[in-house]
Amino acid sequence: MAEFGPSEEAGAEVEIAEPWEGYDRMKAAEIEQRLADASEELVAVVQLYEASGRNRQTVLRAAERRLA
Repeated sequence: MAEFGPSEEAGAEVEIAEPWEGYDRMKAAEIEQRLADASEELVAVVQLYEASGRNRQTVLRAAERRLA
């Protein structure tokens, strides 16, 4: 009898582009400075991008503070 169920390989993949050109080459301190004047939408994109990639805590904390 065959078993049917969810495949371990099933699922959506999402690719998140860098928030702005050159982002991946920037240091955390440079990103923090840019977040100070960024829109809430851009800050949220940075937060999502960092959490799914390099996961730099400095950047993530700066984004959280900015969105609070």
